[in-house]
Amino acid sequence: MTPHVRRWLWPHSGKDLVSDGMNKAQDQLKAVPVRRRSAARLAAIQITYQALITGQSAADFVPQFLSHYAAEVSKSFRVKDLDNAHLTHLYAGVASGQADLDQLIGEALSDGWSVERLARIELAVLRCGAFELTAMPHIPARAVVSEYAALSDACGCEVGFVNAVLDGLARGARIVEMQS
Repeated sequence: MTPHVRRWLWPHSGKDLVSDGMNKAQDQLKAVPVRRRSAARLAAIQITYQALITGQSAADFVPQFLSHYAAEVSKSFRVKDLDNAHLTHLYAGVASGQADLDQLIGEALSDGWSVERLARIELAVLRCGAFELTAMPHIPARAVVSEYAALSDACGCEVGFVNAVLDGLARGARIVEMQS
């Protein structure tokens, strides 16, 4: 008898996640370390989304995710494995800073919008992106915004919306960097 494996509860568009979105005509692959970090970002989004829709701790899903889904995510980015250090920093930081992240996201939304009004998958993407922008200054802000915009497309989110919110957050969190 096959053990019961719970299906991952996130939308997936099946889009190619490893091509450089800025250069689709040539379909060049990003460097391996960049793809490993991208895979970790997608994994963090999935873990955050799972926690959002079930109401349980993100940390509760990590062992299950790593044993059942990490290989699939890594394969979709054409890497041997994902960047586990980046993944751990992301999902743990998002979970521990959820209230602060939601406040930042809420302040970046247009009038008439609130965090509660966002689709859960968009909120997961925005929380992960906002955390990277505020807690990982060694990663260029434009790279963070671009990566999460691309991942939001793969997750079925409104890319322009995610890009606009994260760009606004980047301009507030990384003023000097975003002016250049």
